[in-house]
Amino acid sequence: MNFVFGIIILALFILALRVIWATALQLLSTLKHVSQMFRSYQSKRQARNRLPVIMPRSREGMDWLAISDSVRQEIQTRNHGVNREDVRLEAQLQAKLKTIEIYEADIQIAKLERELLKIKPVIESPEPEVKKPRRSKKQSLAVAGVETQKVPHQVSQLRAALKGNGLSTPVSESVRH
Repeated sequence: MNFVFGIIILALFILALRVIWATALQLLSTLKHVSQMFRSYQSKRQARNRLPVIMPRSREGMDWLAISDSVRQEIQTRNHGVNREDVRLEAQLQAKLKTIEIYEADIQIAKLERELLKIKPVIESPEPEVKKPRRSKKQSLAVAGVETQKVPHQVSQLRAALKGNGLSTPVSESVRH
């Protein structure tokens, strides 16, 4: 019985050592990661606070063109990723500006069409209709009499044809009601 308890205690001791060892390794890896983060933070902070490098004066002539070319190349390599996005954003801006111009032109066209429609009926319509002066009854009867004499009334022709029972009657006769 003591042997069985001894083996159980030995197994528990081995498990406890393994747990302690795994915990210690995790703590070490976490500390390593934190120290790397801290070093990178410090280096970034020092780079921000670093004083600019002042070039020493030299009595020799310096090749300023070579220096400017190297500085330009350095700037271009640092901004290489930014330039692509800048070009893309600039193209989007130009496209949106052109779209706005098109919309403004459409609005101007619509305004001009509206103005044209306001003016067009005035242009298309001939002179306003003038009311004809009223004729006196005598003139209207005289004109009506002349017209009936020139062109026989259809009703009077039909009645004359029905009354005549086949006899021909002159068309110029008018039947009075």
